[in-house]
Amino acid sequence: MSVPRVHVAAEAGLAFVFGAGWFVLCALLVSSVPFSSRSVLAAIIIVLDVAAVWTVVHWLGIGYAVTVGVAGVVALDWYAIPPIHTTVVPNAENALALGAYLVTGTLLGQLAATARRRAEKSEQEVRVLAEEQAALRRVATLVAVETAPEQVFASVTEEVGKLLRIDLATLLRYETDGSATTVAAWIHDGRELPLGSRWPLDRDTVAARVWHTGRPQRVDDYAGTHGAYAEALRALGVRSSAGSPVVVEGALWGVMIGASLSGERIALGTELRLGEFTQLTAASVANAESRGELTASRARIVASSDEARQRIERDLHDGVQQRLVSLALDVGRAERLTEPEQRTLIDELSRLREGLVAVVDELREVSHGIHPAILAEGGLRPALATLARRSPLPVDLDVRGADRLPDPVEVGLYYVASEALTNAIKHAQATQVTVDLELNPAVVRLQVSDDGVGGADARAGSGLIGLTDRLHALGGTFEVRSPAGEGTRLDARIPLRNGLAPSREQMRSG
Repeated sequence: MSVPRVHVAAEAGLAFVFGAGWFVLCALLVSSVPFSSRSVLAAIIIVLDVAAVWTVVHWLGIGYAVTVGVAGVVALDWYAIPPIHTTVVPNAENALALGAYLVTGTLLGQLAATARRRAEKSEQEVRVLAEEQAALRRVATLVAVETAPEQVFASVTEEVGKLLRIDLATLLRYETDGSATTVAAWIHDGRELPLGSRWPLDRDTVAARVWHTGRPQRVDDYAGTHGAYAEALRALGVRSSAGSPVVVEGALWGVMIGASLSGERIALGTELRLGEFTQLTAASVANAESRGELTASRARIVASSDEARQRIERDLHDGVQQRLVSLALDVGRAERLTEPEQRTLIDELSRLREGLVAVVDELREVSHGIHPAILAEGGLRPALATLARRSPLPVDLDVRGADRLPDPVEVGLYYVASEALTNAIKHAQATQVTVDLELNPAVVRLQVSDDGVGGADARAGSGLIGLTDRLHALGGTFEVRSPAGEGTRLDARIPLRNGLAPSREQMRSG
């Protein structure tokens, strides 16, 4: 803290007066009380001086205490330590020496007070720096673990408000139409502030100045500012504010604003201290946008893959499969037109017809694996029932809830069950498989478990990786638990938005 020179001079003068007054009190004590022993007098002066110094330090500070202590030591030397002055009141020469002592004591006291103030200031700065670093670490941790931007925004505004000791902290996102949307806000009295409100960038507000300049700005008085946003600020009690831009990948994204609701202006330099937090905010926004783009890209790939599967299945069913069935019927008719004695030709035609029928069956199996028609026609319940019925292993199927799900969700869950069954049949040495599907309005959950040897690892390049990508594209999670010797359990969860997961059209548009 910086102390004005006028204040220091006044404090020094007052300390000199206190020191002189204490010497006078000691002189009055000596003149009014007869002491039989100078040792007793010396002890009394020492005790009183220590008590006086302790009291002055406690109430007035070290600057006054040093001067009082020096005055007490001079009184002790004057009246109790030989050569002892016989006169209680010093003469002119002695008074000059006494004044020199008191001036010296006053200067030493002010030096000690200044050193103490500097130490306190340094300690406060270290404490503030530690608090700021701790707040930055907390926010950085949220960004590093890829927390949702809304949580990061709320945390940043709260940390800013508490750390900088400001009344109001808010984060605005700039829109393409020249307005700004409130995405996070914190106020010291705990009031709930509405989020999502959009404001015009009124002239002479911090938000408008940062928008036009791209640099930190401050407004010390909103009294003469006009517009809806300025009126809203005044309704909250905002007197002054400061803001720092949030720049994401070189482009101005928004502004972090701190405001004062008291009569005092917001502290100088607030807009610069906000800058350290806006950098973390920008990192959170950039991470969220990258994750959003990745998720949208995954969703588009999954949707495109599913459409290709359905198209191939339709082409096989309506084209190749129907053609083969037609050829098998033609061969059957040709077989019926032969003469009984043409056994060789009949046998050849019979083998040809049986071969065509076998090819149709195999093609139907392939088509079923690509995208079963029953899934699109009847939904997940009959598709899983068919999958369980065709399995060579016993399958205990339990489906709770009868609601149809969006196509991408049903397809994703179907392939989880299909892949799990395939792995159990081929690799797990299992004797029993359990498929449990729970359809809730908020989340759909599929569990597939077997009693096999376990040891499945999704990181080993198996089809489980593709299932993980598919479910992540739907906003879901996929967990594999497969301890050796204890079987394998696959747990897939997909959250539903207002009862519905993303539709195929939403996935395709990203």
